[in-house]
Amino acid sequence: MSDKQSSSTAPSPLPGPADALFEKQATLSFVQQTARIATWQLDLATGNMTFDDGSYPVFSRPFLQIKTLDDLHSFVHPDDLHAIHACIRQAIDTNTNTTVDYRITIPSGDILWLENRTLPIINQDGVATTLRGMTTDITVRKQNEEKLASSEARYRVLTELNPQAIWMGAPDGSIIYANQGFLDYIGKTLEGLVGLGWLEAFDPTDHERVVEAWTHSIATGTEYAIEAHLIRAKDKVARWWSLRGLPVRDDSGAILHWLGVAYDVHDNKTTADTLRQKQEETERQRAELETVYRTAPVGLGLFDPVEYRYLRLNDRLAEIIGLPPERILGRTITEVAPTSVKEVFDQVVATREMQRRLIDGEFPSRPGEKHFFNVNYAPVFAPDGSIQAIATATLDITHQKKAESALIQSEKLAAVGRLASSISHEINNPLEAITNLLFLAAMDESLPDSIKTYIHMAQSELSRVSQIATQTLRFHRQAVKPTLVSPAELVSAVLNLYQGRLGNSSIHVNAKYATSTPILCFENDIRQVLNNLIANAIDAMRTGGQIVVRAHDTTDVTTHRKGVRITIADTGHGMSPDVRARIFEPFYTTKDLNGTGLGLWISSGIVSHHNGSLTVRSSLHPIHHGTIFSLFLPHPEP
Repeated sequence: MSDKQSSSTAPSPLPGPADALFEKQATLSFVQQTARIATWQLDLATGNMTFDDGSYPVFSRPFLQIKTLDDLHSFVHPDDLHAIHACIRQAIDTNTNTTVDYRITIPSGDILWLENRTLPIINQDGVATTLRGMTTDITVRKQNEEKLASSEARYRVLTELNPQAIWMGAPDGSIIYANQGFLDYIGKTLEGLVGLGWLEAFDPTDHERVVEAWTHSIATGTEYAIEAHLIRAKDKVARWWSLRGLPVRDDSGAILHWLGVAYDVHDNKTTADTLRQKQEETERQRAELETVYRTAPVGLGLFDPVEYRYLRLNDRLAEIIGLPPERILGRTITEVAPTSVKEVFDQVVATREMQRRLIDGEFPSRPGEKHFFNVNYAPVFAPDGSIQAIATATLDITHQKKAESALIQSEKLAAVGRLASSISHEINNPLEAITNLLFLAAMDESLPDSIKTYIHMAQSELSRVSQIATQTLRFHRQAVKPTLVSPAELVSAVLNLYQGRLGNSSIHVNAKYATSTPILCFENDIRQVLNNLIANAIDAMRTGGQIVVRAHDTTDVTTHRKGVRITIADTGHGMSPDVRARIFEPFYTTKDLNGTGLGLWISSGIVSHHNGSLTVRSSLHPIHHGTIFSLFLPHPEP
């Protein structure tokens, strides 16, 4: 290998001690310049100071002008000289690192803040001979601290002047600050808030709730918000306050402290509570009035004053009209009610006065049913005096009218009944005489057989007249206590009364009694029920038919009481479901002027008085048509 090649591959020489020292000095100088630091030594024996190479000119003057400690003292702020001497003495006495902040005056006259860190150098005898130190320019930091202090002072003044209560809590939940206004209100000092001392400011009834909410916020870091009673110190009055607090966090999210406000909401809350109570009372009264309006037994309606359209109506008025409310609202009065009503509305608008009318007629929704009504029509005025609506109150007096008619008819029937009873009583004596005479005539052996046949026929017919008279008397007489009577006796007595009508109407009666058990009842009342049922059956078969009567012992499936059931079935035309649903209503009749509509209603009441039941089934089938009434009368309970 050539010399040239050997020289090109030879290893580089290792750095020597001088190079390493130079590198360390360069690094130290870089750090000093970057961190604005000057490092120095102070000989305690001579007071001479020396500065290391690369030191930053923190004193704003050449280091050659600072050869001794006295030179340094010459531009140190007089108020800080004592602090520097104390720092040096402490470092020598304690052999520890000490720190002092002080001010200097620079040639321009401005003030700089410097920080000295001092460490004593001890000789073999344990005596401090030299102080090693580092001086840093902290002017910017001090200015920031002063600004912060000034800001905190302003903030504290604002908190003290703020009419709201302001408070601060530590991360662990202890209260560390409250402005003076808040402290004065609750009668506490900052020291008195330590621990749970702050809780004493609250009404005891709220302690558990307040602590629970604050503990939850501390544990979760969520907003603290609560309304509670704080006790006002000057008069011990508990008032409603609203308290809120939020955590203040550092960049990492850790809670530094809690900031909160509190303010008196007692007047607002009590006013709001009073308003809420008034609203609730108003709503309660409105609901009551709405219930009264909706369920009133009088039909109530509200109409617009121009076209007389239904704006509102209650359930009773809808029931009177016979349509659901949704099919009535929005329609005009002439579409729903008798046409004569419109004239009354016109008079209300014209006279601006209430009108009272007795109205009769048929509703289009219920043809064939004539009704009578007492109706009041009243204008409803707007604040400007105009008529904004017309209110009506409708009382259905159809039942009253029918009752009046039925009462007249009842009086007539009662008079006829009394006359029939009187006649039945008076003809009993002549009937008895005629019966005896016919008996004697029939015993005469000299009479031809043809004449005897006529006499026997006369005796039979006379016997039937006597039975009719006796039954008429029974219907008229009112029993004072129930008696025992068999089903056959009850039914047969009624059938005998209608023997003529049954024969003339070509109606065949098929009666079978599977029981002879007597029934304890008011005989005449039950006969009246059976009379109504058989009369209705006859009326349903104008062209003839059949009545089937059955009686048997049974147990009522509803009450589980034993008794007797009497069924009366006919082969008449039957009833529709609508008719069947209303046959027990008072004054409801399908016989037009020939019926009062009270028979089955009264019969149902009589049966209920006997703790029995009266049910009906009916069919309109073209072939299997007819109606069956089932009368159940229970035996007396033991």
